[in-house]
Amino acid sequence: MERRLAAILAADVVGYSRLIRNDEAGTLEIVRTHRERLFEPIVSARNGRIVKLMGDGLLIEFASAVEAVLCAVEMQHFVGIENEDLPDDAQVRYRIGLNVGDIVVDQDDIQGDGVNIAARLESLAEPAGICMSVNVFDQVKGKLDLTIEDAGMHQVKNMADPLHVFRLALDEKATALVSPIVRSAAKPSRRRFAAAIGVVLALVLGVAAWWQPWGPAPTSSANGDQFLPASGKPSIAVMAFDNLNNDPSQDYLSDGLSENILTALSRFSDFFVVARNSTFTYKDKPTDVQQIAQELGVRYIVEGSVQIAGERLRANAQLIDATTGKHLWAEQYDRDLQDIFEVQDEITRTVASTLSTSINLAEYDRLKHQPTESLGAYELSRRAQEHSFEFSKTDNIQARRLSEQAIALDPNFAGAYAELAWAHAFGYRFGWSENLSREESLDLAFEMARKAIDLEPLNFAGYAVLAYVTMYSGDLDRAVTLYDKAISLNPNSAGTLVNSTDPLVYSGRAEEAVERMRSAIRLNPHHPDWYLWNLGWAQYFAEDYAGALASIEKMNEVPDRLRRTLAPILLRLEREEEARTLIDQFLADNPDYSIEEASQAPFESDDYLNRWLDDLRRLGVPET
Repeated sequence: MERRLAAILAADVVGYSRLIRNDEAGTLEIVRTHRERLFEPIVSARNGRIVKLMGDGLLIEFASAVEAVLCAVEMQHFVGIENEDLPDDAQVRYRIGLNVGDIVVDQDDIQGDGVNIAARLESLAEPAGICMSVNVFDQVKGKLDLTIEDAGMHQVKNMADPLHVFRLALDEKATALVSPIVRSAAKPSRRRFAAAIGVVLALVLGVAAWWQPWGPAPTSSANGDQFLPASGKPSIAVMAFDNLNNDPSQDYLSDGLSENILTALSRFSDFFVVARNSTFTYKDKPTDVQQIAQELGVRYIVEGSVQIAGERLRANAQLIDATTGKHLWAEQYDRDLQDIFEVQDEITRTVASTLSTSINLAEYDRLKHQPTESLGAYELSRRAQEHSFEFSKTDNIQARRLSEQAIALDPNFAGAYAELAWAHAFGYRFGWSENLSREESLDLAFEMARKAIDLEPLNFAGYAVLAYVTMYSGDLDRAVTLYDKAISLNPNSAGTLVNSTDPLVYSGRAEEAVERMRSAIRLNPHHPDWYLWNLGWAQYFAEDYAGALASIEKMNEVPDRLRRTLAPILLRLEREEEARTLIDQFLADNPDYSIEEASQAPFESDDYLNRWLDDLRRLGVPET
């Protein structure tokens, strides 16, 4: 590992937990805005490097103590301006600590006493204040005209010797040294998600990434889409665990264990975790880990097996670096069957801490949970989920029944309520309910989603389904907020990213929707066809008609209702005859479809709605 001398800036949000309790969505948005509009351009201008973003803070490295101090001054100055129009209890303020010291470089991360001292100094700073070590003071005292107060010696946690602390006053002298912010070319908003969510908490996605020795060439999804590789984050695929009992009825335990580990890892924004749909395509197939890693664009593979004997569980798990084939860690667990969720948490914690020393395992402790004490309820909920994935009326009705049975066994099982909410949501949207009106299905979807969140406030699934039904109730702004909350809790959920594009399109933000769809496809390389449909739909409204056609042409088949989307795209590409043929085929199968029905879509963007309706009219769709 490399050692070097560096200037370190550690920053942390003051009263972050209180701010989150009072206004979670608003706080996360302010933190994101500070990072993107203020900190990133300031750090870049001062030749610094943002080493990592935590939920409520960040760590920055500089080659110069002078640049580090000027960066800290400018950060606090511009945050102060941002706070001027906010009430005191809503202001997001930062403490900053500065140190010059020896650091250890571990890939893109830094560690060592130099970093630890900066963090201790940050904790000693006043809100909106800056503390520095004597090393920093000695470097800048003759170079910068600043008011710096000697705050004396302070004994701090986990440090044998007291620290000599200096406080920097943000007075007129400091203001005189502030330079205007010069922003580089605009970056996509994190709401567009360069790759997920990523996880957890202030939890906006940073730049998702993976490293591969086979070179920096773009990777391809299953349908041939090219995606640029990213850098920095450990990239992981959790494979379907093998069921060694050779009894398909026990698959719910092996599949469930691996999927729960995948979901738990997905909650860390420090990782890039490939979606279940892609990793499970390799289930029961003889494959080479290096081949899997190359196809999925990841470096690390988690695999294992489950065997049940009476009331005993034996689980094996291993973590493999696919670049070398080396086993980084392996373990066998012999436990009571009821302890399967504890095994899941142990595996997740071990994988997380093995791959990243920056992982906050205390944060994971806050997130982890035992979904239910009833294995019967767990099995029923897993079976309900499998039926839901089939996406048909018959399967949706079965998913509803199985979820209700799971709730009867464990009335406090949040996951079962989330599954039931999806069944009712699909019942409302597609008319897939049994003995219920669409309005009753919508009401029950809301009720079940809220119950799931009440029981488990940090489970992304409840927020995802609540966002879905909120959108179809017509409140797009609220739906976007709820989707952002779900994504913050699980930034690696490809399905949530895909679903979240709908309210973006309806509210006139098609370009964001396109970026988010590409992130979802990167997370789920073996994605189903309908991902491409969603991408093409968003590209149509983003006026990328050639791109929309290219996306849809990659689909394996053209479902009936896809013709309604494809025809206006062809019309915009001046292929009117083909477009009319498609819309005629669509109307033959849907003779009651009309402009009146099309206008019921929950658009808030008049431009988008008018474009859609005008194209349908030009193609001959009747008014009523």
